[in-house]
Amino acid sequence: MHGMSKTLTEMSLNERANMMMVVAESLETVAGEAEEGGDARFAANSMAIACTIRGCANDLSQRDLRAAELLLEQGIMLMHAYRTRTARLETVN
Repeated sequence: MHGMSKTLTEMSLNERANMMMVVAESLETVAGEAEEGGDARFAANSMAIACTIRGCANDLSQRDLRAAELLLEQGIMLMHAYRTRTARLETVN
């Protein structure tokens, strides 16, 4: 079992950067799935957030943590929305 989760503030710079990269890579994967599924707009939005997260991952000083948190939240919520919508469509079909 994993230990307690850390906030971005509690993470080291390396841990923060790794977290940002994991979310960006996941968004890129979801973008590819959306593109294959014919949802070009969702794919473009996912890639835009992934690129923005990658751009912010290089400067994760304390003063920019709130912006990083918001980007991560938006990226994770976007992936959740896609998965929820995809599951719902598969159930209907």
